[in-house]
Amino acid sequence: MHELSLREARAVAVSAQGLHLSTPAQGAHATLRALGCIQLDTINVVRRSHELVQLARGVAPSDARRLIDDADPPVLFEYWAHAASLIPLELWPLFGFRRRHYATRGWSGPTVDPAACDDVRAVLAERGAVTISDLGGAQGSGWERSSVHKWALEWLLATGEVACVHRRGWQRLYQLTEAAIPQDLRERDLSPAECVRALTGTALRALGVATAGDIADYFRLPVKQVTACLGELEDAEPARVEGWPEPAWASHLELHTTAVIKDTTTPLSPFDSLIWHRPRMRRLFGVEYLLEAYKPARTRQCGYFGMPVLAGTEITGRIAVRVSKGHAHVEGYQVADGHDPDHLHSALRTLCEWGGAREVPLFSAATPSAGAVS
Repeated sequence: MHELSLREARAVAVSAQGLHLSTPAQGAHATLRALGCIQLDTINVVRRSHELVQLARGVAPSDARRLIDDADPPVLFEYWAHAASLIPLELWPLFGFRRRHYATRGWSGPTVDPAACDDVRAVLAERGAVTISDLGGAQGSGWERSSVHKWALEWLLATGEVACVHRRGWQRLYQLTEAAIPQDLRERDLSPAECVRALTGTALRALGVATAGDIADYFRLPVKQVTACLGELEDAEPARVEGWPEPAWASHLELHTTAVIKDTTTPLSPFDSLIWHRPRMRRLFGVEYLLEAYKPARTRQCGYFGMPVLAGTEITGRIAVRVSKGHAHVEGYQVADGHDPDHLHSALRTLCEWGGAREVPLFSAATPSAGAVS
């Protein structure tokens, strides 16, 4: 049993996620491979969330954008991992169990029109690759956007008949799987147990130290199956973390590679894999977090897209910033109890640089705008 103080656990977790390391990032592809997946989201007030995840790890902005737009040959595919995510292309076989599950048991999404599926197959066979706009677009806005062809495409993507390895203007570019995924990956057939075992190991390495529930959440796997796998993985060591009520597991590799720069400050996307599982965020950093984008503006404590601020290995506050047409605006901010408000100034400068703001706006973080981080 490996005993870890809370401070040590934070260092392991931050290092395993590729944050605040003395060795610079090796590029967007290497970062994606190290994380195993990067969650996608439509919100764009500074940069898209998947780009913020890369930028937080020192990846150049142009490199982060090319990864999804025009990497040739493709290095990723989009699928359901933690949520809708970018996933390294070589992990395609590990999601075979999920594709088969959809194909045999269906999904909870809208009813799919078989005729629309036939239409999509015919168009893809003829044209090679299409976006939903190429098929007439979708009606509505936001999550309510819908059309029979949209759901046909999503169904075929879920079952593996169609794949997405690029985007065009932020729209998925759909292709028949045999045209998008290399043959050796398509033909590698793994059992559900092999898929879960491999994904469990990937999640443990990406998290560094975590409970079985944390690890299961990373790729949305069954906790019981993950728990069984952990006892068989060579890299998995039983651990106890100070203050954690549940037993934990640590990656043997990550326990011995924790060189974190203590005086670095980085704003994090709320969908960053370091913090996307809020129970683990609470245990690791002692802060509660609620994304307020879906709350009425008058009830928000911080702002639409409040980004937690990682200083060294601690969350020291959060700041909500919008950058548009070269101008940055601070909507709100909060300082965690006992922490230096100057960390928010540092985070703001970083966000302005990422978003292309011409000037850094002035604001006083000496007093939090709405009390302590909650």
